[in-house]
Amino acid sequence: MTKFMTTFSMTYLKKVTSKSFIITTLILMLIVIALSNIDKVIDFFDHSEDEVTAVAADKDLQNAFIAAYKQADKDRKIEKVTLTEGKKGVEDDRFKQLIDIKESDGKLKATLYSKDGGDRAAVEPVLTSLQSSRVAQTLDLTPAEVTALTAPADINETLLGQQKNEVDDSEKFINTAVVYIGLFLIFMISLNYANQIATEIAMEKSSRVIEMIVTSVSPVNHMMAKIVAIIAVALTQILAVALTILVCLYAFDLKDVLQSFDLSFGPGTVRVIIYAVIFLLLGLLMNVSVSAIIGALTNRVEDIAQAVMPVTFINLAAFYIAIFNLTTPDNMLVKVTSYIPFFTPIVMLLRTLSSQTGDFEIIAGIVISIITIVLSLLLAARIYKGSVFSYGKGLVNNFRQALTMK
Repeated sequence: MTKFMTTFSMTYLKKVTSKSFIITTLILMLIVIALSNIDKVIDFFDHSEDEVTAVAADKDLQNAFIAAYKQADKDRKIEKVTLTEGKKGVEDDRFKQLIDIKESDGKLKATLYSKDGGDRAAVEPVLTSLQSSRVAQTLDLTPAEVTALTAPADINETLLGQQKNEVDDSEKFINTAVVYIGLFLIFMISLNYANQIATEIAMEKSSRVIEMIVTSVSPVNHMMAKIVAIIAVALTQILAVALTILVCLYAFDLKDVLQSFDLSFGPGTVRVIIYAVIFLLLGLLMNVSVSAIIGALTNRVEDIAQAVMPVTFINLAAFYIAIFNLTTPDNMLVKVTSYIPFFTPIVMLLRTLSSQTGDFEIIAGIVISIITIVLSLLLAARIYKGSVFSYGKGLVNNFRQALTMK
């Protein structure tokens, strides 16, 4: 155990004190802080709240329109002006737009004056509603009759064949964002640390340092210490980012930010986050264990990039399957590939978005991943033990030689 901890601590400290680790971790933390203040960043560049709309019309019509127009947004800044004042204000950039309203033969007509396009989408429904009210008054309709006349038709929607865990659009958006981020993290972190473990092992082998190490430490013990150290480094980075997120949650009151974007955080989101963390760890373990085998079979550090290419391609394929099916997590390609071992951590995470995917299917994917990791670690131990003194050419030749050595 002492020898294991010595190898572990040396590898771990070397990695966490490296410039690349520190810089990458700081960049990730800064990104989290920036995203936590996205509302402030938007407000800094968006000056729409300072924009003033001018309204020109007869006094009664002007007051009625402004009252109806501000119902949609109470913070709208509106000024009453004449047509001449309004035009000059738009030209001088004092007003964002001028709304000139006139009434002719019982119909309201508005002309928008602006430099870069008026807000027609907001003005049109307000003007239509105001015109309906004025026509109703001329027809001597009661308020109840006006309400009945303008009331929208009732539409009931019933979803057939859906499970009870269907979530609303707001929570679904949050869940999709969590899965999207999770897919990127699994892909990038897994490949990054998989390359690190392969390079670490190949470097010791190519420099013949491993020949001196195994005289005092068993090859399997040494390899497992390396793998555990690399995983600990990855977890350290993940923990640093997670703590930054927690600090931001309380320091910047992200609940209000989510509410301002009309986003809700429900139990379904917690479920997705838990599965995202699980599949992140499983993807990391799976890629690191396989890359340890590749590192043990590679004699030169220069050949690592080419040697780990199959692992990279497998992760790329899984990543693209997940990204291109982000809105359709129930199609057959996703269902089939989610049970293929090296695709499971990424593709099965996508299926957590589907209401048709039960926890049993996701747990089955977790079990498949765990079995794959165990088998990979056992094979890695066997290969590493037999490849320490193997310096043949080619991965296949080294693989055969490693299996035959005792």
